[in-house]
Amino acid sequence: MRRFAGVGGGLGVLGLSAVMTVLGGGTANAADGSATPPAAAAGESCWYAVDTGESLCVKTGEDLVAAVAEQKGVRLVIPDPETVSGVEVDARRDAALVPAGIQTTVALSTIYDDNGYGGGSYTMSTSSGSCATSAYGFTDIGPLGWYGRVSSFTSYGTCKTALFTGTNYSGSSTGYVTSQTSMGSLNDLAKSWRVSG
Repeated sequence: MRRFAGVGGGLGVLGLSAVMTVLGGGTANAADGSATPPAAAAGESCWYAVDTGESLCVKTGEDLVAAVAEQKGVRLVIPDPETVSGVEVDARRDAALVPAGIQTTVALSTIYDDNGYGGGSYTMSTSSGSCATSAYGFTDIGPLGWYGRVSSFTSYGTCKTALFTGTNYSGSSTGYVTSQTSMGSLNDLAKSWRVSG
């Protein structure tokens, strides 16, 4: 069983082999004190809200933003013209999918199967959508189903992304940068993922 326990300015633990850190002031915890990020199967794209623990996976090629609105009643904000789950984001259309006043979560970073932001994806979000005072990450992306997969990434807002070849943010790395269309020599080698301001 995986468990998320956040501590303001400290460390949140997610799973026995997957640890997700939430660092800095003003960190938020999952609403019920526990969360399990979904593991993406082959051919799937996923979303995980680090502060609420809400998540969803869809088949790559399906509109993840629309599915989150329809199935979770949450507005997932990703700026135009990004591509997630193989579908180009249309913020105006996406805003119309959900009524005003419902919960909103803002994307921080997305990792992709293919170069150029293509193929399956995994998106991390928070209600604040900011990395100004907090850093977020997964010390082991294996339980997310992402070993041997990351070929490109993008960040949103104030966030910058880094990927590491070892767990616990160790080994060779690329980042902290806004986006990278190719991982170059680190293609498909990432084992941990961190997002910071």
